[in-house]
Amino acid sequence: MTRYFFNVHDGISIPDTVGSEHCDLASARAEAVETVAERLKGALLENTDVSAWLMNVTDDRGFTVIVLSFTAAVKIVDHASLLAARTAAS
Repeated sequence: MTRYFFNVHDGISIPDTVGSEHCDLASARAEAVETVAERLKGALLENTDVSAWLMNVTDDRGFTVIVLSFTAAVKIVDHASLLAARTAAS
């Protein structure tokens, strides 16, 4: 088993000093994707800027083996307000 470290960069670097053991790279990838999904969900619910987040996964030798970059945004479109603004401008 290899120990992998899931380091997050979201404006500040958050190194993973504990890591977790996985039988192969596919298993480490699955954990990385699940971790990113959880962090994105929490950040979007809190209206946090996630325009330049990155996770790099390193192995127990310190080599980067996976890089996940992600961007997400939520925009609420209020059609009634848009229509009222257009009508007022006419």
